[in-house]
Amino acid sequence: MKAAVYRAAGRFEVEEVPVPEAGAGEMLARVDVCGVCVTDVKKIQKGLLPGPRIFGHEIAATVVRLGPGVTRFREGERVVLHHHIPCGSCYYCDQKDYAQCAFYKRNGTTAGFEPSGGGYAEYVKVLDWIVERGAIRIPDGVSAEEAALVEPVNTCLKAVRKAGIAKGQTVLVVG
Repeated sequence: MKAAVYRAAGRFEVEEVPVPEAGAGEMLARVDVCGVCVTDVKKIQKGLLPGPRIFGHEIAATVVRLGPGVTRFREGERVVLHHHIPCGSCYYCDQKDYAQCAFYKRNGTTAGFEPSGGGYAEYVKVLDWIVERGAIRIPDGVSAEEAALVEPVNTCLKAVRKAGIAKGQTVLVVG
């Protein structure tokens, strides 16, 4: 399959890589749309992580293969894939500081190499904990482009809630 592979700071090229295999509890999905997040752009430009990696975490996809034991989805279903999810039971999750949760820091989608999102490829492997709690069916009538906005909208919604913005208040958003 084709994938945009990050190798080092500023080095990001389309390459042929093997299609990942879905193991027990996992699934393989064909990427329909993947948003471009400024966080990934910054990692690529500044070389913040070692290569090789396949970034891309704002993913809307279609399930193409289910690993043994997966019953939550069917082949052909359209899904949004979160690349990480909180455990829901640690101190940080209790405080709603999900990004500090150790479990949340684990990336559960990959197109090869170290899990880093994987949406900048034709196919992405979805690891078992994301299949169970981090994949969402896309309702009929919702486009893949709209569905891929789940992650960035969720990020904004968390910020609004954390800031305590109430109806009738005026805010300025910069960014």
